Amino acid sequence: MLSAIGLLNGGWASEPAHAQGIGKLIYPKGAPKIASDFRSRKGVNGLRRPARHQGIDIKGRNGTRIIAAADGRVLETDVGSCWGPTIVVDHGTGSDGKRLIAAYGHLDKMTVKAGQSVKRGQVIGTLGNNFRKFDCIVGVRHLHFQLGRAWRGPEKGTFWGHVRYLRDGKRGTNPHAYWADGPNRITCFDASRSYPAGTLTYPVPCAEGT
Repeated sequence: MLSAIGLLNGGWASEPAHAQGIGKLIYPKGAPKIASDFRSRKGVNGLRRPARHQGIDIKGRNGTRIIAAADGRVLETDVGSCWGPTIVVDHGTGSDGKRLIAAYGHLDKMTVKAGQSVKRGQVIGTLGNNFRKFDCIVGVRHLHFQLGRAWRGPEKGTFWGHVRYLRDGKRGTNPHAYWADGPNRITCFDASRSYPAGTLTYPVPCAEGT
């Protein structure tokens, strides 16, 4: 169970992460909370998952903007029969020297195209009212953000869900290791800041009082 530990360092709040080995996540004020965390057994709908979660789920309103977590290049935009509209972005080399491929799943509108370069903080899509249309969205409007090392590519075969986009989708990469403010310190995008290469910022905008 999550328990608030109060406000720290000018508005930062800390709470335990669901994931094994992650420790405590630190949220900046205004950052939407993660509804189902990396390696959690709890789904975004509150039900138990059959397997550990390989990404993070963030709920949003109709029209919530989805933003690029780092500079990169769009590998594909696709509408999966289960995942719905999905954008896959190559974010280059992470701070640990390993490849970072991100799948932004369960979207409504997609505002980028394959081959397009994107900048950190750029709007790439939105959430919408299609959350009952696709089984993998489980009736709850949210972004599923998942990292991997290897893109599936255009030959999908019969693959569905996260492995339709990431060859290593069943062994996801922990996004909490790459936040720009440090491991486990979720970092909101701020256009007035510069960020180290190989790091990530939150894939949804942060707002005071959210």
